[in-house]
Amino acid sequence: MSAIDTLFDRIEASMPDFKARPQQIQMSHFIHQTMQKPAQKRVAVVEAPTGVGKTLAYLTGTIQTALQQNKTLVISTATVNLQQQLIQKDLPNFSATLEHPIRFVQVKGRRRYLCPSKLTQFIQTPEQQSLELDIDEKYQQALHLAHGKQLLADWDDDKWDGDRDSRSDRIDADLWQHMSTDSEGCAAKSCSFYVRCPYYRLRKEMIAAQVVVANHDLVLSDADLGGGLVLPNPEEVLFVFDEAHNLPRKALEHAAKALNFIQLYQTTETADSVLKKIPSALAFRQHDFAYMLSDLRRDLPAVISHLQTIETILQSDGLVHDVLEKRISEPRIFWDSPIVNALILPCQGLLQRANSIYKHYSVLAKWIKEGLEKTLLSNKVGEALLPQVGTVQNIFGYLIDFMGLFLEPDEDNRPPNVRWLSLETFAKQQTLVINAGPMTAAYFLDRSLWSRAYGVVLTSATLRGMGLFQRFRLDSGLYRFDESHFLALASPFDYQEQATLNLPQMTFQPNTQQKEWQQEVVKQLIKTISLEEATLVLFTSRNVMEAVYRACPTTITALTMVQGESLSPKNMVLRHIKQIEAGKGSIIFGLDRFAEGVDLPGNLCTHVIITKLPFPVFTRPIEQAKQEWIIKKGGEPFIALSLPAVSVKLIQACGRLLRKETDKGRITILDKRLLTKAYGKQLLAHLPNYRLEQS
Repeated sequence: MSAIDTLFDRIEASMPDFKARPQQIQMSHFIHQTMQKPAQKRVAVVEAPTGVGKTLAYLTGTIQTALQQNKTLVISTATVNLQQQLIQKDLPNFSATLEHPIRFVQVKGRRRYLCPSKLTQFIQTPEQQSLELDIDEKYQQALHLAHGKQLLADWDDDKWDGDRDSRSDRIDADLWQHMSTDSEGCAAKSCSFYVRCPYYRLRKEMIAAQVVVANHDLVLSDADLGGGLVLPNPEEVLFVFDEAHNLPRKALEHAAKALNFIQLYQTTETADSVLKKIPSALAFRQHDFAYMLSDLRRDLPAVISHLQTIETILQSDGLVHDVLEKRISEPRIFWDSPIVNALILPCQGLLQRANSIYKHYSVLAKWIKEGLEKTLLSNKVGEALLPQVGTVQNIFGYLIDFMGLFLEPDEDNRPPNVRWLSLETFAKQQTLVINAGPMTAAYFLDRSLWSRAYGVVLTSATLRGMGLFQRFRLDSGLYRFDESHFLALASPFDYQEQATLNLPQMTFQPNTQQKEWQQEVVKQLIKTISLEEATLVLFTSRNVMEAVYRACPTTITALTMVQGESLSPKNMVLRHIKQIEAGKGSIIFGLDRFAEGVDLPGNLCTHVIITKLPFPVFTRPIEQAKQEWIIKKGGEPFIALSLPAVSVKLIQACGRLLRKETDKGRITILDKRLLTKAYGKQLLAHLPNYRLEQS
């Protein structure tokens, strides 16, 4: 008997209601065997449909390797719900079945935790009451100060652990900025609050833990900064990415960078303000920094000058005026265009200054930390200066990364970087922002994770589009891994017995005859909805959803909750459950949020109505660039991008119906293209084998 089978025997013995499914055991063995491969080959990609029990499968498949090789098992998810389920239920239950229980901890980014030093400084030296502040702003400052004092008192009295997410009251984002820090602004062991610091208490727990639960954003942020800042170095980690279908999109968000004018002007002011305090604060280093002060007194004004030049160039362009007047949103700018050509020289000058400032402020941060360690600098001065120096370091480091993307020339043989303009709100002001990002996150993921990690498991209920892993494989940078690294499990559900797929005869098409189709949708809802059951109606457009709701009779609307009205999606679900448990009918009208992440087992959802095929709308600059690149390479964006994406979304939407092997119900799709278009028949062929009914 294998070690995996022994583990499942132990689990079955300790959990009377649990019986391992064949697919679960298959997944576990596949992961375990992949983790025995040589370095840089330990990557397992598993599509595990709902009902397989993938959490226990990946835990049993990875835990022995992680423990034997002394690696940290990091489980990364996309949603808070799954993290809580892992920490509160799955991991305690799993640990209890092991011969030697494991230690596990949930980890979030440093910015999610209170920095007692920073909050103390804010309370003791609140920002000067500027004459420019109006009465409302002064009132807001007073509220922040009072709330800050209460929060510090709660933490000091052990009534709060310093984790932002464990507070029931809302903490204003501006106040939280004064209460949290990052690695550059942290004095670590030299801080007077180090022993009780919420973040460092968590770090101690993490170092002692064998399993760490994180989220995709934290893992990607850590990887973007080189790894090892919050989590252990990737080489010491066996990663499991649950809900991995979200990973390519999240990675693209992390890989893109932006030049924000207001932020850079403010940071340059902060840098200048710090510079005035350095000679007295770092008097013990006075022989070392004369040349630095000279450089910085030249570099900081030069940054302002370069930014002003860039703004002048932008303001002379008609496209920028359209953005500022909100006539267009997120227009792309191209490498060989006049506007980019005009920006290259001042951007190169700005990059040169940014490199110098980043280098010098990194040294200043090192010296402040050294001064605190050797008590050459008072805690009060050092802990006040360090976050400011850290901010300068961070923002100029980020600017260097932006310039690396913006100034990289396009080449014919590889996907070019994408550049675009946007209008953002920053510090309560509207500002023009220049954005740059790679067209794909594949290189970023491969370089920072797949090539470095001890081992990787990527799993989700939906990773294939049109029955193939191809789109996920390309978007995730997994092109060097052959089919032996990929596994698509069969579902444990008996779809023919458990669910019917109803395709009513529709006269109109949603894309070409929208008004008539909407009216037809209302008629079909009246005809197909049973007022006694739990129904989920999914839309791809808020406007259509609201128009259909307004046109429905009161018999339906009286039972219906609409996403985006008074209740949050979470509270909509709670009210829906309450209605069903009280023996009444309940209807939810929802968008994407309900098509993917909602779990309503048993009689909480017995009818899913999909009003329209969920084709993605590619309007964002990176998405448009991808389509152009596919055309340039002789491909068809509809086949390469749209069809795999709609296939995944349709399977996810249908997947809201059956959550357990005992569930039963029906799916209705009100889009005739499934029957009249060639691609519709392909989409149908890749849906689970539901019992098909046409009316």
